[in-house]
Amino acid sequence: MIENIKVCSKCNLCNNQEPLLDDMKACQVFWVGLSAKMVSGENEIPLSPTTNSGKLISNVEEQCSGVTTYKTNLVKCVPLDERQKLRYPNRKEIDICFPNLEKEIKELLPQIVFLLGEKVTTTISKHFHLDFTNWDEFNYSFKEYNGTYYVPIHHPSYVYVYKRKQLGLYIKSIASLIEMLL
Repeated sequence: MIENIKVCSKCNLCNNQEPLLDDMKACQVFWVGLSAKMVSGENEIPLSPTTNSGKLISNVEEQCSGVTTYKTNLVKCVPLDERQKLRYPNRKEIDICFPNLEKEIKELLPQIVFLLGEKVTTTISKHFHLDFTNWDEFNYSFKEYNGTYYVPIHHPSYVYVYKRKQLGLYIKSIASLIEMLL
């Protein structure tokens, strides 16, 4: 089923770049960002450790040795504006690509799905009819749905830019959640 995602052409975003996917593997933890970024090589993955967001996620993963993870985005292809600059995907693009995320979850069976930021959380809430509680600082709540915990958290890039002095607390909070839920 995942092979279908690699050749998806339901919207025009695939003309910008083929769908960006992590190596498919059964995993315990899923990280879901908003959309793919332009890549410079064939071996890049979503939320790559070469980005600030990816570095923070890698730091969390280092705190949770032995936990298997998978990184993905709501929108697998790169949304670009008329000047070929990265932009936020629109609602239609997100909704068209959402079944691909469902396929990934169904096939890889994560126990925990971290929703990176408000746009991702809103989309999951809408599609799965889940009512999430807003986080308080770095105290995150979660909802169980079909045997999987969905956890809305601050987007790592937001924390990196606006809460940089609290990076350690952010990492510790997420790592603690992983330990508690697995």
